[in-house]
Amino acid sequence: MAAGLGDPLLPFACLKLADRLVKRAGVRRITVRLARHTCGTPFAFLKVHPKIAQAILRHSQISMTMDVYTHVVGDAETEAVAMLAELLEDPLIG
Repeated sequence: MAAGLGDPLLPFACLKLADRLVKRAGVRRITVRLARHTCGTPFAFLKVHPKIAQAILRHSQISMTMDVYTHVVGDAETEAVAMLAELLEDPLIG
């Protein structure tokens, strides 16, 4: 019997729905943990207040948000990535 509007969903039903949506969209399925890592660093880059990022990522401790899920990228890292991108765009390499 299918769930009606407002009925609770069973966890396996949510996973099946997520799998279908991921397949339809043609994207890679990722875990919640990876999604948090994917969001934490851009929040820092965009200068989102750490407490806002903590709330969005649903962490109970700010140290989890800042020390585990946020990777701050400084000028040196940005410059290194730009040089790597330039190298990879070189027609002699790729």
